[in-house]
Amino acid sequence: MEKLVQNLTDDFATSTSDDCTINSEDSMDRLTIGAVSRLTGIPTHTLRKWESRHNIVEPKRSESGRRFYNDEHVERLALVKRLMGEGHSLTELSKMTTADLGELGLRHDQSAQPKLAASVDVVGLNLVTKLRDAKTKLGQRYRTFPMNLSNWLNDPATNTETPENSALVVECDTVPDSAINALAALRRSTYERIVVVYTFAPRSIERALANRGIRAVKAPATIDQLKSAIEANQPILSIVPDGDISHREFEPEQLAKIASLIPSLHCECPNHIASLLIEINGFEDYCNQCQDTDPAQRALHEELGRLTAQARLIFEGALKAVALADNLDLKNLA
Repeated sequence: MEKLVQNLTDDFATSTSDDCTINSEDSMDRLTIGAVSRLTGIPTHTLRKWESRHNIVEPKRSESGRRFYNDEHVERLALVKRLMGEGHSLTELSKMTTADLGELGLRHDQSAQPKLAASVDVVGLNLVTKLRDAKTKLGQRYRTFPMNLSNWLNDPATNTETPENSALVVECDTVPDSAINALAALRRSTYERIVVVYTFAPRSIERALANRGIRAVKAPATIDQLKSAIEANQPILSIVPDGDISHREFEPEQLAKIASLIPSLHCECPNHIASLLIEINGFEDYCNQCQDTDPAQRALHEELGRLTAQARLIFEGALKAVALADNLDLKNLA
């Protein structure tokens, strides 16, 4: 850090005599606002706003009003930026000491560590047998079902209450669409983590499972591989969203205004997503306006238009999600 700090203070060495009136005992306060911005990744205008509105740090000032920061300021600013990314508000963080900010960051680090599942349901004769001989634990406790996936899904006796933070590990030779849909429903309603151990499946099946937040592992799988797959805990995504693709959620004026907003203190995601939506809408219109006389070309553009509309639905949902997280009122922008 010391070497990096030294490299970022060149402009201090060439500052005016007015700027050099800071006392020698304050020599630790030697970082300019530009240097701090480069160290922390926080824009200079944001640093000024944090200081004036929230008193996050109090840098020393030269007689001309030029700011000079020290290493403790840099540490505090970096912690605030990181914790805002974890969902904390600037108002909340401004009231905390630097030590308290560090402890809060440490708690986030600890909570981010993979947690052992409270319960793991294991379906499949081979898996159950392998688990009995294993030393590595997949969860705090197990429920084993030495039967095939189809029988397990259709057996009322297996439909028992499942505790929170539970995982499901199943084995199957192939993964039919009916199994994918059933497992996806369980992923949404019952299990936080699902792992499928398969013998034969094309890449399209792996992608279909991944898109539903389900991990796929090729057999034979070791217990350590299964443990890693459970701890990965992929989020639920949907490549083909539900909804009316003929309806656009946002008017062009709304998107243009969102794309041109001054980035918030939190992130620039609304700007970027709105810009992407403007381009997606333009390409969708292009595809739908195709007047090619070749039937094959017209059919191709119709399909491209449909796929683009599906992509639009995904990004419209993403824009609403980040707007909610960023307290951005989309309805009152246009």
